[in-house]
Amino acid sequence: MFNLLGKHPDMKCHVSDLNSNLILAYLAIRDKVTEVIDSLEEHAKKYQKNPDSYYYHVRESEPVSQIEKVSKLIFLNKTCFNGLYRVNSKGKFNVPLGRYTNPNIVNKSNLLAVSQILQSSNLEFFCRDFESVLHDIKKGDFIYFDPPYQPVSKTASFTSYTNKMFTDDDLDRLANLAEKLDSMGCKVLLSNSKSKKVEKLFSASKWTIKEIRVNRAINSNSKKRTGHSEILVKNY
Repeated sequence: MFNLLGKHPDMKCHVSDLNSNLILAYLAIRDKVTEVIDSLEEHAKKYQKNPDSYYYHVRESEPVSQIEKVSKLIFLNKTCFNGLYRVNSKGKFNVPLGRYTNPNIVNKSNLLAVSQILQSSNLEFFCRDFESVLHDIKKGDFIYFDPPYQPVSKTASFTSYTNKMFTDDDLDRLANLAEKLDSMGCKVLLSNSKSKKVEKLFSASKWTIKEIRVNRAINSNSKKRTGHSEILVKNY
């Protein structure tokens, strides 16, 4: 999205996710970036005094204001284990503290740059299920899907970005939606893990599957963070 808007500032763009905290973060950084930065600077000061106890204090907190909710999200992302976002069945963030000597909690220049791009009048945000895209799509539109990746092993089965898991049925719904969008004349791009199920769902000749090599920052064993594959699926 940022890449495209950097090249085409007037492009009309709809961005949606089922994670309400993420969408709230985009809106707050767009509309109240100075307040977000001020809140993050407070977090940074308190974290430096006692990283361990302050991290878990913030993790368990339940802020009410929009700014505090967003600064909590960013603070945890910058200080938790490898920047992993994961919640339990109750929607509670449950990632442990990471090992950092000086985490970049307040990336002011980046936040200001992001805020500037998000102010485009042609950019809208939605917190909704992916099938809702059908409400506002037309022929010739470009749609990119980045779903929770299909598990490729028992230890690589993470889909907990919200309190609702992304299931095989959801993946089937996504594949069916992609077929509908293709029949409407839309350009569709989807990223996922290199799994047999995903490749089977998009085995028709209309779909092109490209394998790309990637690294993983999440694995606790640093030797297993390289040599992985993902796929890009597209109809154009």
